[in-house]
Amino acid sequence: MIDAGRRSIWNAGLTLDLNDSHFDDLIRNASVPRSSVFRIWQTKADYLVDLYETLAGPQGGARGSLFAEQILKDEVFAGVDDAVSGLSGNLDDATTRRALLEEVIRTGVAKNFTAISAPSEWQTYAQMMISSPVLTDLPDGLRIADTQVQTERDDVIAKLADRYRTLFEGTFRLKLRDPQVSYEHFVIAASSVIEGFATREVLARAASEGADTSDPSLHALTSNTIKRKDAAGNEAEWLPSAIAYLGVVDAYFEAA
Repeated sequence: MIDAGRRSIWNAGLTLDLNDSHFDDLIRNASVPRSSVFRIWQTKADYLVDLYETLAGPQGGARGSLFAEQILKDEVFAGVDDAVSGLSGNLDDATTRRALLEEVIRTGVAKNFTAISAPSEWQTYAQMMISSPVLTDLPDGLRIADTQVQTERDDVIAKLADRYRTLFEGTFRLKLRDPQVSYEHFVIAASSVIEGFATREVLARAASEGADTSDPSLHALTSNTIKRKDAAGNEAEWLPSAIAYLGVVDAYFEAA
C-alpha cells in the first residue's frame, strides 16, 4: 500500500484528500485484501500519515528515497568533477578557478532549474513542506513534520553543506566572508534562489495560454537566457537564476 501511494503521488502529484474511489484504487493497485488494509490502518488518515512519513523520511519507502537522494543528485555542483577533468587551464591561476566556478554554476543551475521545474520529487517534497501545518491537523500527523524536519536538516542541508565546504575550500580556494555565517546558511540561500525562479516557472506553465499578457511574461522572466562573459572573457547564455546564484556565492565567499 505504501508503494502504491508512492507511485500515485509520483504520477499525479501530492493529494491530501484520499476520497473513497481513490483509496479503493490504491487498494486494488496494491493487490492486497481490503480487510488487511483496514486492520493495519483503521482510517484513511492513519494511512496518509504513514505514507507521508515514509516518503519524507531518509529511506523513502521500499523503493528507496523519494526526495533526498534525488535532490542531491540534481544539485548545482553535481557535474563539477567532469568540469575539472575537462579543464585546460591551471587551477593555481585565480582567473581559471573563477571561470571554472562560473561555468559550473551556469550549467549546474540550468540542470537544477530544469529538474525542479518539471514534475519531480522536488515538487512533491516542496508541497509537503508547505502543507505541513495542514498535515499536523491529522491524527498523529505531527510525525510527518517531525520526520521532514529531520530529512531536510540531516539528509539535505547538512550533506550539501559538507559537499560545498570541500569544493569551495579545496577546488575553488574560497572561504566564508563572515565567521558568523555557515555553509548551511549558504545552502538555504542559494537553493532558495533557484526554487523561487522554478516555482514561478511552474506557475507560468500551469496557466492557460494567453493568460499572461505582460511583457516580458512570467515565463520569459524565469526562462529566457541572458548573454554574459565569464572571468576569462568567454561569452555564454545564462539563466537569470544562475546569475542570481552566482551573486549569492559572491556575497557569502571571498578568496582564501
